[in-house]
Amino acid sequence: MLSLLAFTIGCNQTQKKTDATKERTFVNDTIPMERTQVNPQPVATYSAPVPDEYNKFEFTVKLYETPLRFRYRVDVTYKMMDVTDSVDIPNFGHQPKVDVRKHENELSSMIGFYDAKGEFMDLKKVEIVDNQLRIRQVKHYGLRAVRKQ
Repeated sequence: MLSLLAFTIGCNQTQKKTDATKERTFVNDTIPMERTQVNPQPVATYSAPVPDEYNKFEFTVKLYETPLRFRYRVDVTYKMMDVTDSVDIPNFGHQPKVDVRKHENELSSMIGFYDAKGEFMDLKKVEIVDNQLRIRQVKHYGLRAVRKQ
């Protein structure tokens, strides 16, 4: 009997949370989600020579626009390896401006974006560790804007 009462109370709490979520709609639609023109050239680049006595390899990170305004293609080159990834920029209601910067050493870079105040915000770290390429998300950002019904 007591377990049935606990189950009923738990289901009721879940229903209240679901109803509250349905009442609010979170959007940020101040600029279109898609681009009308995609720039085929990289919008941000970082490049550094790879120490190698026999070859002239480079560690390169390039960001390219995609049809989706807040998603960028990431092309990474290290020695003879080419890797493609993507990075999503949060929609803060203005045209995103992305960049790739040197991070901890020559073979380490940080992909990020500039906020409304012009501050660089870290997103993804691309680095070479023990001759291995590593790409990882370092921070997550989000913004909720409530559309008034």
